[in-house]
Amino acid sequence: MKAFNLVMATVLIAASSLVAAAEIAPGVAREQRMNDALDQYHDGRNAQPGPGARTEESLKRGAARTGEAIKHGAKKVGHAMGTGVHKTGEAIHRAGEKLEDKTSAK
Repeated sequence: MKAFNLVMATVLIAASSLVAAAEIAPGVAREQRMNDALDQYHDGRNAQPGPGARTEESLKRGAARTGEAIKHGAKKVGHAMGTGVHKTGEAIHRAGEKLEDKTSAK
């Protein structure tokens, strides 16, 4: 009777181990699939983007380039205005000196 109980206990332990392993394996596989999907989502790069994704990327690139061009143009305009103001100031100063020379010569 003790041998039978030992064999039954061994069989029950083996059966419960198989059931537990069967329950754990799909959970692990599901978790792995979920992690892979999350990594792919965070990666953001699609090997074969569709036309919508390509259009979106093109618009983003165009907007970025436009922004850089506007920034560059604003810097150039600011520099040109500064130079123009400086030269105008110098011209006014020279005109004042010439006017002073003409009035003091008499």
